[in-house]
Amino acid sequence: DAALTIYGQRLQPDETSEFLSKSHAALLDELEKLPDEKKAGWLKAKEKCPTLVGEEHRLMFLRCEVFNEKLAAQRIGNYWNRRIELFGNTRAFKPMHLGGHGALSSTHSSDSENNNTDKNADEAMVQHTLKGLYIGFIRPTQTHDTGGRAILFADPSRLAGYNKNNDDERMGVARALWYVMHNLIEGNDVVQKLGFSVVVYPHRAKISVVDRKLMKLNMESMSGCLPIRIGGFHVCHPPWFFGKIVFPLMKLIMPDRMRKRVKVHVGTEDSVLNKLKEFGLSREVLPSEIGGDVILDTDSWIQDMKSRGL
Repeated sequence: DAALTIYGQRLQPDETSEFLSKSHAALLDELEKLPDEKKAGWLKAKEKCPTLVGEEHRLMFLRCEVFNEKLAAQRIGNYWNRRIELFGNTRAFKPMHLGGHGALSSTHSSDSENNNTDKNADEAMVQHTLKGLYIGFIRPTQTHDTGGRAILFADPSRLAGYNKNNDDERMGVARALWYVMHNLIEGNDVVQKLGFSVVVYPHRAKISVVDRKLMKLNMESMSGCLPIRIGGFHVCHPPWFFGKIVFPLMKLIMPDRMRKRVKVHVGTEDSVLNKLKEFGLSREVLPSEIGGDVILDTDSWIQDMKSRGL
């Protein structure tokens, strides 16, 4: 199927129970072989949140690496080390949810915090992350391309909404990316197997929004930590400085396989929409910002996720 292979992605194997059983066993062996510092976060997670790291969790990483158990183990190690770094020693071990008792719920205090200073820092972390989500730099369209990949829409102009000189605000935007990715992959076998198409619309962005530290954080998360597959990166209507500043940076921090999947589309709105259609991205599944039919309402989506405990 051309829609499945359009980006040169490898196809997933047939997941028979025998195949999965062997693969899970091999993955656990590879996790054991990781150097201590690489598996430190994973071992903590096994101890503190065993229900979050069962077969369903590990299967996301196997699918991401098309059942290369060694690469899946390395990604799990990177993932848990980075998750603890981003979310702290208590919230990292809670479900990646906005509501209920999730990692980003502001309705409870962290279990291990005994003084006001820690509680204030914990609450500030949640608020910075919520601010990162409301900024809406990267948003799910809740639609799919013809291959079945989930579509993510990134608008760098929205990065004007946080202070580049404030590390806490930057980390809030980075954590927001983690939340969006988890929201789309958890419990979704199709997206775990096929991945995402990312549509980037930097047309309204100013040069002042370029944040190398955030780009590096997000790219490390996407390429080596989160259990996600990226089909294509479609950059639509880039401004003049993208070619001089952003693309050279992307080349430095993007893995080779991802770099080859970056497609740049320039021209009129209709000509760009026609080019996107060749990649299974029709007007009906694209946001209105680039001439599509989908109206994105970030605030309503966040409230919906909170109310559903997700």
